[in-house]
Amino acid sequence: MKDLPSTPTTPPVSGPEITLLESVRSIVADLGELDLPGDGTQRRGSAVILDRLAEELSEAAAMLRALPGRPADMRGHDYQLLATLRTAHAAHEDVGETIARALARLAAELGGSAAVIANRPGSWEAGLAADLLSGTVGPDDEGLPVFGGAGGSL
Repeated sequence: MKDLPSTPTTPPVSGPEITLLESVRSIVADLGELDLPGDGTQRRGSAVILDRLAEELSEAAAMLRALPGRPADMRGHDYQLLATLRTAHAAHEDVGETIARALARLAAELGGSAAVIANRPGSWEAGLAADLLSGTVGPDDEGLPVFGGAGGSL
């Protein structure tokens, strides 16, 4: 009887790798929950799932970067933000306007401009963000409804 050629075996997954694998499996399961109709209508539930997927994918990417031998130079949301700005720039959009719109939409979600900078209100970065928000939605957030706050829509 002839021996079959041996094939290399993959070592069992353990430690941080198993957590990453479980996260990716969760992402795949979430994909299965999507209800995207073919008639062009938007379903709010699917938008929520897609938002959750974006967060989960960022977390999975951060886990991958945190594995031994991988550089962990940026957090997942920093990669998302960089990708967004890179896309806007490649589309020849005004990157400053893209940032202003994003901050305004975040302020609308959080209930006001002050909430956007609440984590570090005294920093010079927060001051610049507050100035940008004031120029975008007004000093008293009167333009916030345009971005989804106080009954507006995104």
